[in-house]
Amino acid sequence: MRTSFFKYGIVLFLLSLCHSCDNEYVRTEVKKNITVNIVSLNLFVGDEIQLIASPTDGTYIYSWSSEDTGIATVNNNGLVVVVGEGNTHIIVRSGNIETKVPLTAVKKVPLQDVVLSETKLELFPGFSKTIFVTLVPENANDLPADKWISEDESIATVNEIGEISVVGIGVTDVIYQIGDIVRKVRIDAAYSRPFKGPHILSADAPYELLAANFDTGGEGNAFHDDATIRGNTYRKDNGDSGSAQVDIEGDGTNIGYTNEGEWLLYTLEVKDAGNYKVEVNLSANATTGAFHIEIEDQNVTGKIIVPNNGSWNSWRYISDPNLVLNNLPEGRVRMKFYFEGAGFNLRGYKFTKI
Repeated sequence: MRTSFFKYGIVLFLLSLCHSCDNEYVRTEVKKNITVNIVSLNLFVGDEIQLIASPTDGTYIYSWSSEDTGIATVNNNGLVVVVGEGNTHIIVRSGNIETKVPLTAVKKVPLQDVVLSETKLELFPGFSKTIFVTLVPENANDLPADKWISEDESIATVNEIGEISVVGIGVTDVIYQIGDIVRKVRIDAAYSRPFKGPHILSADAPYELLAANFDTGGEGNAFHDDATIRGNTYRKDNGDSGSAQVDIEGDGTNIGYTNEGEWLLYTLEVKDAGNYKVEVNLSANATTGAFHIEIEDQNVTGKIIVPNNGSWNSWRYISDPNLVLNNLPEGRVRMKFYFEGAGFNLRGYKFTKI
């Protein structure tokens, strides 16, 4: 009796193990699907594209169709032809399985030209500006690859969105190219700029330049002045907020409170190359006044003594055999007026071709 009960228990135990095995290894049906080599389509009217359905091992027999044949057609091999504008789906089926590929179609609008927001920039080193591109026509959608290039990256660099950054001084071009269309932006990089310029020297007539119209660019670039600010707003009133330190009197009448070691920079445009006599308009109330003139950081006049005429505002031009700017080249030159001694007020200059 005990033996029979024992055998019956063993049989029940083995049956329970088999039942557990069946539960653990229940088969799940593999979900069938179709994949396409391109998941969505954005095409122009007239375009063709080949779609390929997978698997390609013969498991499925595919049929192709278009939801709107007025927008796109598709043949039995999956070749899609776009015939009109709009949105539709390309459908691939096998039995009761299907996959849809969304398709957007638009008319091709070729690019004819581009217009840049600016074609010439004058910037100080360290400054940046972004150039914007307008397409012609503005709805052009058939766009070739484009790129920005700087002809001299020691002067200016440019990134892929047209942001130009000035890193040095000089003149160069930044180029925008899209397909065969090429446009240029001229970059003029300098630490100072003409104020109320251009100041053009030519053989046509003498040119008079107010001393207060020195370059913009601020302390250390366009001028050096070690005096305190006395409140004149001539420069600020005319668009330059960085030169309040220079002691200008009146409405740009003259520069006063000059000290030894100060200087002023002027950018000149030479129309006719050659030699120019310089006469300096000033008034001195001391015997300590002296100056020299530099061209591109070279002292070209030597020290000029300012005669004392006993007044701060009895203006007259003084001349000196050494006040000649020899061999000025055509184009841009920078002239620095350097105060070697204090005791005089400075009103301006007269340049005459000789």
